[in-house]
Amino acid sequence: MEFLRKSWKWIVGVIGFFIGLVWMMNANSNKKVKKIKKNIKSNEKKTKEVEKKIENVKKKKKVKKKKIADTNQQLKKIKKKKPIVKKKSGKEATNALKNRLKKSN
Repeated sequence: MEFLRKSWKWIVGVIGFFIGLVWMMNANSNKKVKKIKKNIKSNEKKTKEVEKKIENVKKKKKVKKKKIADTNQQLKKIKKKKPIVKKKSGKEATNALKNRLKKSN
């Protein structure tokens, strides 16, 4: 009992120290949790923005592919419609020209 009477201040101080230490650790962890939650929310917003951008790019890509396919088809049609020009020798060219002139007269 004499030990408790002499050192009760030290015992209360040690117990108070441990209680304070636990309280400080708990307070710091709450701050950390709040910071982490805040970071998570900001990251979610950023990911939503990035996902929207990705969707827009995909839509644009589909539109571009359709336009490319349409122009390719148009080019193929134009190539089919082009007359094939045969190279003629000098005599064949003069004969063809004479024949055209005869038909027009």
